Amino acid sequence: MISDLNNFFKDLLDWEGQQYRQLIHQWPQDLRDTILLAFEDAVSKASVKGSICQLKPGSSNQSIGNQVEKYIVPMLDSDLSEFSISKCSGSGYPDQTLIQQSTDLHIPLEMKATAKWNKKDTIRRVLTGSSQKLRTQFSASIYHLLLTVLYSKQDDEDFAIIDTIRLDFLEPTTTVNVKLEASVNHKILVNKQHYSRVF
Repeated sequence: MISDLNNFFKDLLDWEGQQYRQLIHQWPQDLRDTILLAFEDAVSKASVKGSICQLKPGSSNQSIGNQVEKYIVPMLDSDLSEFSISKCSGSGYPDQTLIQQSTDLHIPLEMKATAKWNKKDTIRRVLTGSSQKLRTQFSASIYHLLLTVLYSKQDDEDFAIIDTIRLDFLEPTTTVNVKLEASVNHKILVNKQHYSRVF
């Protein structure tokens, strides 16, 4: 199903049984420009492009993404004037928080890493399926930033070369794919709401 982020968050709050509150706001042009300049400067000062991220041998794509994130965040944070990046505690969306020092504005910062950028690529990049962290750790106005690290890596190499950084300033009108999913766990499966048998 296709939606936009504003309506997705409305539906998500309803699904979770939470009172409605606006979880995404439109980016002010001046804030967006300030962030762009800060990141562009940090990428240059920290010599991010072309730097080498060492990887654990045999890492999966998801593991590579996590390792690249752990590598990139300190590099950017050390040279990110007017802002800082901190881990957003707990599991789920977002990974990080971008904090504007002068205003103490906390911005959800989701990070992704990929070896290729293909504008026709339809592989899902999951943002969120829960509003909990947004509700409990962010207050209005809430602006959403997606940072994608693009890297190069050969199959037999235990390192990735950082190619570029992409920032997407997500808006209430940003189109998203919504996929309703159901899941179970061991606790649910043993709660006697259905018949089961072990052989």
